[in-house]
Amino acid sequence: MLLILVLTSLGAWLYALSVIDEEPRARGISQRITSITTLTRYALISSDTSYRFDLIMALAQREGLVILPKEKTDIVKPLPSDRVNEMVAEFVEQQLGPNTKLASSINGMSGLWVSFVIDGDEYWLRTEREINPERLGKNWVFWFIGMLIVCVVFTVLLTSKIIEPLERLSHFAREIGRGKSPAPLPIEGPKEIQQVNESFNLMLQDLKRLANDREVLLAGVSHDLRTPITRLRLEVELAPLSDDTREAMCSDLDQMETIVKQFMAYVREGEQPLEVVNLSDIVEEAISSSRLENASDVQLTDEIDTGLEIRANPTDIFRAVQNLIVNAGKYGRSTDGILRLNVQLKHNKKRNLAELTVSDDGPGLPENQFERVLRPFERGDQARGNTTGSGLGLSIVERAAKAAGGQVRLSQNIPNGLSIHVTIPLVTTGLLNRKGFKSKN
Repeated sequence: MLLILVLTSLGAWLYALSVIDEEPRARGISQRITSITTLTRYALISSDTSYRFDLIMALAQREGLVILPKEKTDIVKPLPSDRVNEMVAEFVEQQLGPNTKLASSINGMSGLWVSFVIDGDEYWLRTEREINPERLGKNWVFWFIGMLIVCVVFTVLLTSKIIEPLERLSHFAREIGRGKSPAPLPIEGPKEIQQVNESFNLMLQDLKRLANDREVLLAGVSHDLRTPITRLRLEVELAPLSDDTREAMCSDLDQMETIVKQFMAYVREGEQPLEVVNLSDIVEEAISSSRLENASDVQLTDEIDTGLEIRANPTDIFRAVQNLIVNAGKYGRSTDGILRLNVQLKHNKKRNLAELTVSDDGPGLPENQFERVLRPFERGDQARGNTTGSGLGLSIVERAAKAAGGQVRLSQNIPNGLSIHVTIPLVTTGLLNRKGFKSKN
């Protein structure tokens, strides 16, 4: 829009310049016609009659002034009809008289012709070979192109100077919306942009402070809840209750203890140092500890490349893999109640990554919820058909993956189900002792 405005302004200015230039040009042309006609006429009048023909020939050869007697049979072509020629005719008539005529061609000979009278005889005088010279000349064309290039360059620079901070601000807002913590915005650019960036940076600091306060609160509450949960479990075991009631209450206490453990894991995430761990062994151990291989309502398929080593905290990464399997067990069962779980750990040789994929054929999730369920305390329960849990399972997975330099991505299975992809960079030591591919059902 700014470029269109600049181009329109240049075009309007050029048109205005040509309009302003019309009258001075018309006056200059008419003055030249008047001067040439007057001097030629007086030269012919003052010269001897016997030399008049020689004078006419000399004017034609040296000055290009052609003089022809005016005849009734002359083929006269008038000047083109435009504002400049109209003003030229008007100014010439004011100087040479109302009977003066102008033409652009006499008997097929083009030029700027003017009529005059000597001793009652009428003549035609060609004062110019061209009817009308170019209004602004070629120099104006080059000047316009040069100014156009300069305006385009500076317009692009100006808009980029304004748009770049806005794009950075938009990216910053998207990162915050995804639950990430981007780097503070630089305080630069126009004054208004600086004020907005300062406000966003303050908002980011407030969000970080709120997150820290929430983690401290979670740690305190989780720690305080573990003792009463243990006491309640002991009292339930000793109380004179029916087996069904005791089993239901113990299940509720187990669920409460699981939520407390997730709270504690979320708070402690990232506090432990990183070390080289064998991701292949951790995945196998997580599958074994889940006890899904021998379950009657589970169909488990795993394909694991051995010897893949990453740099991570072993406890955190084990808990992350375990959460993936537990989430699939809770939410990934198909309509017949069977959990069809597929766990793959592959080595991406091209990018030197370990790629862990946990898939099921359950209800799945809408794509618009993929980013949301990775945030703390967010759940996709409506789509997955369950209302239990703390909403920290996938958040713990993402934090563990990020701590190891990786990332988490969700995708839909076809025709139904959900796949969670975790990619983590490998360390070079893990590639020296690979023992091949392992598959078991």
